[in-house]
Amino acid sequence: MGHSSPLRIGFLFAVCLAAFSLAPGQTPNPQLARQLVQEGVQFLKDDKLAEAEDRFRKAAEADPNDADAANNLGVVLRRRKNFAEAVRVLQSALRLRPREARIHSNLALAFEDMGQTVQAVAVMQEAYSLQPENAGIRRNLGVLDAKLGQEFQAKGDLEGALSQYRRAVELAGDTYEPRQLLGSALLESGDLEGAEAELRRALELEPSSGAAHRDLGILLWRRKRLNEAVAELSRAAELLPGDAAAHYNLGRVLQTAGRLQEAAVELNRARELNQKASEVILAKSYNNTATKLLQDGMFEDAVARLREALRLDPENAAIHYNYGVALLETNHLDESITELKAALSLNPDQADACYYLGRAWLAQGQPGEAAKILERGLEMKPSDARAHNVRAVALAAMRQFPEAAQELQSAVDAEPGNLLFAENLGCLKRRLEGCALKP
Repeated sequence: MGHSSPLRIGFLFAVCLAAFSLAPGQTPNPQLARQLVQEGVQFLKDDKLAEAEDRFRKAAEADPNDADAANNLGVVLRRRKNFAEAVRVLQSALRLRPREARIHSNLALAFEDMGQTVQAVAVMQEAYSLQPENAGIRRNLGVLDAKLGQEFQAKGDLEGALSQYRRAVELAGDTYEPRQLLGSALLESGDLEGAEAELRRALELEPSSGAAHRDLGILLWRRKRLNEAVAELSRAAELLPGDAAAHYNLGRVLQTAGRLQEAAVELNRARELNQKASEVILAKSYNNTATKLLQDGMFEDAVARLREALRLDPENAAIHYNYGVALLETNHLDESITELKAALSLNPDQADACYYLGRAWLAQGQPGEAAKILERGLEMKPSDARAHNVRAVALAAMRQFPEAAQELQSAVDAEPGNLLFAENLGCLKRRLEGCALKP
């Protein structure tokens, strides 16, 4: 058996309240807040997330008790992958509405976004206790229970995993992943009858589940039902072409059935995939070492490690990103730009890659390109003070002083104590007379 694919957990819209406060002397303005919420909702429908976030923030500032403003802000923060702030917003919401099930549910999903499954399950359990009739909350609790079961199983706690999977099946109803995970765990525990029932039910719900076909094939092989096992494992290898376990077990079953040439092909493919997996693990080790070297300022050593990591795993966005940063720090600008563009091609949601690519283009004397990529990064990470500052430098280089001033003010607002940003803003107000902006 191998590991199954990760659970698919969708976004839920839920009410949340942010920790906003009025400025001294300011009074709540519910009418303005409602107007801003309406504008934000329309932007959200049009998938203009930056504009929607701006309206919802302003609405929450106009009336800190406006639940609609905070609700939609929480939705936007999750959609923009700003999970840490979403958690803070939702925790503040619970202080205001501690018995609102939807707030608990949304906070649970934000915790899950951050990979904090234990916290996610605990908070979703509270949501379920408050509103047990809510089918969406019940299902999501089941899915999270299954996710926690995977963590238990990965740590070798099979009994703990089985307990979580059974509860997940009870709660999530006809969601196939919990049943597939329960069936696979039962197979590992030796309960072949129970495993077969769960795996077949999982395949009724999702016929294209490669993991369920694979583990059912292994089960049928153990029960000496060779023809059925070959059929299931062949389907698994088709659905999971990169899964070494599917090819290996298919090869072993074909050997047992006397189909030796076919078996050799599958076993050779399994060996190739295992070799690739070993290379990926080694590349990850090189990348981890290089990350520490980057943090310690040992950029040349990091470059060497990352070059080898990319040779082993050329499609890894994180390695391309780190390599681009290391090349930038060693002033290899052309290569840095190439690597950072590759990182963004593989993973377009890397705001930090946009930041460093903007720095590289600016250092290369291309402020227009820098300004564009930094704008893209700021759409994903609007509170990135560094990116606002570097974009200001790029805009000033193009003599776009009003826009540059807005970016610098955003940087100062995000980090009021940063002297560099304050000095740059002062320099810009003097139109760069006797001074220069620093990225």
